[in-house]
Amino acid sequence: MKIVKLLSMLIVLCASWLLMPQARASCTSPNIPSQIQLPDIRVSSLLAPGSTIPGTEQTVTVHGSCDSADDGLPVIACYYGSGAESAGFPGVYDTGVAGIGITLINAQGQRIRGSGIKCDTRGTPLGYISTDGAKSFNFTLTLALVKTSAQVGSGALDQAQTVFGLGVFDHEGIGSPNHVSYAGNVTFSQVTCAVTPQSLSITLGDFPVSDFTHVGATTAAKEFDISLLCNDTVQPEVMISSANGYESSYPGVVKLTPENGAAGGVGIEMTFDGMVATFDRYEKTAGLAYSNQMLQIPFTARYYQTAGTVTPGPANGVATLTLAYQ
Repeated sequence: MKIVKLLSMLIVLCASWLLMPQARASCTSPNIPSQIQLPDIRVSSLLAPGSTIPGTEQTVTVHGSCDSADDGLPVIACYYGSGAESAGFPGVYDTGVAGIGITLINAQGQRIRGSGIKCDTRGTPLGYISTDGAKSFNFTLTLALVKTSAQVGSGALDQAQTVFGLGVFDHEGIGSPNHVSYAGNVTFSQVTCAVTPQSLSITLGDFPVSDFTHVGATTAAKEFDISLLCNDTVQPEVMISSANGYESSYPGVVKLTPENGAAGGVGIEMTFDGMVATFDRYEKTAGLAYSNQMLQIPFTARYYQTAGTVTPGPANGVATLTLAYQ
């Protein structure tokens, strides 16, 4: 994808308005401006309108500080493109490509609703200036595209329609320019893919505590496949996530579901296409899904000892697999 610099007069004016009070305060972050690379996207015809388009959700961590902003002030975002808010989808803005909208999501999962140089989105803040005297901030945000109608147009999304501005409310922007956007024009086309099964339950089995003799001990892996059949050739991507969280010291290991009497000292290790799983980011499958040919995507799951002592009890887990197409 080609990087396209945004120089529209609207954005220049927005940045100027937010940056004008720099004599009062200046806020900087090594993460802003942020231009997010995005491949060409194939949008599933089966995806419901209002849904985030898999593969477009890109999360950015923003940290930094201000020299004199008041403690506790909210950090907000405003949409800087010229697209109108999509009917029926608050916080989603038209991109100029039929059926495609854009949104910015805060760490609480709320879509930011507000556009223009003086928008007030304090009801859905990104974060706050710290109250410890350091005048720092640290938060995450997610830029994503949303399907807004059953039919999606083909063509390129203008990068100028993907820009959000960040700033401390009623003060100045963060960074110069204070922009988060995709890093170029994104090309869309529609594809129909059938994924089976839609859900499944994997039984890992019952094991005595004596089987777990040391950290890193594992049980026999259970293999399972996800099948994908598309009407055009695509490069699938898979994102694995879990509401339970992950064992940060052990790659590919999901935490057990918290429940009364749950086992301790073990997690569930997952692999995808023969590799230890990575979480909350898209990874390409080893093979393409060729037009009208079934692709089998292999996974495994097994128990993995994460502590020196394992205690008995239910050892359940949950994971969500999200597929995107290029």
